[in-house]
Amino acid sequence: MTTTTADQLTDTIANLKDSAAAALETPDVEHLIELERYVNEVDAYVREVQQSLWASQAKAAIRSLERGEPLTEADREVIRAFIVSDAEGYLAHENNFADWQRELSRLMDDLSRRANQVDRNTIADLRGVLQDAIRLVPDIRNYLEERRRVEKFEAALDDPDKPSREMFARLLTEQLRCTNR
Repeated sequence: MTTTTADQLTDTIANLKDSAAAALETPDVEHLIELERYVNEVDAYVREVQQSLWASQAKAAIRSLERGEPLTEADREVIRAFIVSDAEGYLAHENNFADWQRELSRLMDDLSRRANQVDRNTIADLRGVLQDAIRLVPDIRNYLEERRRVEKFEAALDDPDKPSREMFARLLTEQLRCTNR
């Protein structure tokens, strides 16, 4: 990575950290909407940096894929970097999955207890617990989807058939094209 790119990445992450601190200092919907937008922009920028770091290796992997040659470990590494490294990174660093599962179980127990005592004064509490579950379930689902995505990728990369090779080559080519814009 060039010094300029490294400096830009460092500055971008520092700005993101400052934006998050400001949003948390004065927590309101508008600040968090802006922070969410900015986090997504930074993610897109980091993805482009990652792709540019792997560009020459990606071109070699594309050639191997298109020619039907056996994939080297370097080819597999670059394909993994382009296609599932984000999911692998997320799975490696996510440490709340077991907590989410316990919390969902707790919420379901709480709902069961409350359901037996509902009246017009307590129905709102029941809905409040449901709102908590509504926000929690997507985190659990996302974790499991990312895990399944990595598993399916590994199976496809293990012994790639012609359609898998074509798909990998197409994905790498498209992502390289996006990096060169």
